[in-house]
Amino acid sequence: MPPELYRRARRAEAGAERAEDRRRRRLDFFRGALAEGFEALKRRHAEGASGEDSVRTYARFMDDLVGSLAHLASADAEAAGLAPTPFVLVALGGYGRGELHPSSDIDLMIVYDGELSPYVQRVMQELLYTLWDLGLQVGHSLRSLEDCVAMARTDFPSRTSMQEARLVVGDKKLFARFGRVLRDNVYRRDFEQFLATTLAEREQRYRKHGASPYIGEPNIKESAGGLRDMHTAMWLGAAKFGARTLRELADRGLITPHEQEAADRALTFLWRVRNELHFFSGHKNDVLSRELQPRIAKNLGYENEGDALGVERFMREYYLNARAIHRVSQRLIARCHETLWARGSAERRQRQQALADGLVFFDGRLHRADRDPEVLRRDPVRLMKVFWHLHRLG
Repeated sequence: MPPELYRRARRAEAGAERAEDRRRRRLDFFRGALAEGFEALKRRHAEGASGEDSVRTYARFMDDLVGSLAHLASADAEAAGLAPTPFVLVALGGYGRGELHPSSDIDLMIVYDGELSPYVQRVMQELLYTLWDLGLQVGHSLRSLEDCVAMARTDFPSRTSMQEARLVVGDKKLFARFGRVLRDNVYRRDFEQFLATTLAEREQRYRKHGASPYIGEPNIKESAGGLRDMHTAMWLGAAKFGARTLRELADRGLITPHEQEAADRALTFLWRVRNELHFFSGHKNDVLSRELQPRIAKNLGYENEGDALGVERFMREYYLNARAIHRVSQRLIARCHETLWARGSAERRQRQQALADGLVFFDGRLHRADRDPEVLRRDPVRLMKVFWHLHRLG
């Protein structure tokens, strides 16, 4: 069924006989709808809506808007005499995760099978031109299933964005095939290389934006403990363990229930802070500069209380939440390393250095040889030996 805005747009276009008149009415309608949706989001945020409520609500609104425009573009292509062929329009990146902030880009991809048809070309062109005319920042791509596999194998950002792809409109069977083809030909085949590339990307990001959750002017997306750390954890969790949510990570024993709860709270906190940064700055801005911190704190309700400054309380809460996210990310990375160790090849096992005290050292990491999670609880002295070996091995 077409989205709600599609039906309203059709009514707005009724009576316009010329194509240019229909397009003008269409743009006027969607400009008004976009302004209303944005102001409603801003109002809910100012009234205290949680970060999760805001980003999910705006993503759903954008689904309605983008999906309606895609349906209209499809109808126009058919009216022009072009034979329909299957395609899917998917959301990628933060939009794909259903986490859309006020000034975030709208990342879209159209996927088709076989040869690119004039119909799909026309739909893509009209959709993009309309989104640009509305003033939206749109990332876009047009790919066959084969293109998707090739890009996912060779380009890290493309792989992670397609891993988070979410159907907006289109052929559901084709979307299911899209996911199946990527799982069979990419995600299940090269996890060790994917882990190495993910960690290399993280190290590069840390060098640029800060490797500690406690830096003075954090980038709430890219610094350690920022949103990208959580994205990293979820990429690894989905690729290796099939867990796509924090709850699923906890259900599989990959993180503790306490870590799940702390990470859930941290995410909605950071989402709310990022929303405020975007609204206050009037553009995409993810850096909590010292200049902005007092104003952001005040806007989010952190008032001075006696000798305690509101900005100090705000930043203390930020650091606690950043630490929670950083911890979950570190935990997932460690679990991935442990899994590779447990299932390692004979060649990798030959590189292991057997130590005393039931420990093994390889690839720069220390591991328990017996895999017994209770061994340190039963024999606490072994814990001191772990630190001794770490000091000796550097």
